[in-house]
Amino acid sequence: MPRETKRHTLRALGGVLLMAGLILVLGRCDLANPTEPQSLVVEAFFTTARPLPSITLRRTRPLTAPGRRDDNAAAGAAIEVVLDGESVSYEEHDARPGLYVPEAALGTVPADVPWALTVKWRDEIARAQGRTPPPIDLGEVCIEVPAAPVQAVRVDSLRRDSLDIPAEQGYLYPINVSVRWPAGTLPPGADTTHWVRPQLRPDTAEFSSRVVNFFLEPVDVRREDQFRTRNGQRAWRGVYAVPVAGRTSALPGHDLTVTIARGDTAFAAFARSRDDPERREPVSNVEGGLGIATAVAIDSLRRTVEGTGKQCYVP
Repeated sequence: MPRETKRHTLRALGGVLLMAGLILVLGRCDLANPTEPQSLVVEAFFTTARPLPSITLRRTRPLTAPGRRDDNAAAGAAIEVVLDGESVSYEEHDARPGLYVPEAALGTVPADVPWALTVKWRDEIARAQGRTPPPIDLGEVCIEVPAAPVQAVRVDSLRRDSLDIPAEQGYLYPINVSVRWPAGTLPPGADTTHWVRPQLRPDTAEFSSRVVNFFLEPVDVRREDQFRTRNGQRAWRGVYAVPVAGRTSALPGHDLTVTIARGDTAFAAFARSRDDPERREPVSNVEGGLGIATAVAIDSLRRTVEGTGKQCYVP
């Protein structure tokens, strides 16, 4: 190798080694001295036509320092809520650290008014603001149960090998639920900042799983004007599944809660991201902290589901 070429090669190699050594030193410093700051986590849901809610404050903790629930409480904070221009102070609950309740009852949360939240804890200040949505009322809810279960393939969701996914045949009842609610005064196609989350919640956890729910639709989050309109009402159709032992098994009786919620874009982002397995925490709208502080309107219907056929209910 020519002497000049060899000199350039050694010089380049030396630069690479120097950069590698610098990265190693910086990496060791970062590992040896974690600098994860403590952050305030806020959880507040102001519900239209209901009393002012309690507010939960927590603090983040390093993964290397786990603790009890009370250890995660953000105690000693000062909270102020301004609702439609009226200020409300909060105080910490005597028996539950990190839980704050209004100092005075102001009746229910009105619709379509501005609100603002300010939290001061140690050296941190967290803020959020928004506007309360109009109330939402369930209309007709229809539940359809097929005459017999259908055959389905159950997949082991814990296995990640796409070439060897263990699966077995099973049976389940796919239960269709149609939900309606008044469309309001907005003309079809009009823009709106309101989002709606209809949800089906059977009372037994084994009726639902991430794998089954991926192929069915027990919950949805959409801008309200994106739901179809029929006879002056918005409409949504969801499906959940009830696994059974075999093709002749009867449907197990159970309670179903149908919930519908209306909120703003912060509510929609939180609802869409809370079950995302690729995220460490849901999308936050809290300035200066983590968590969620938003206003919602909610209505729900609970019914016992048993037998087959179609049943409709009007709250």
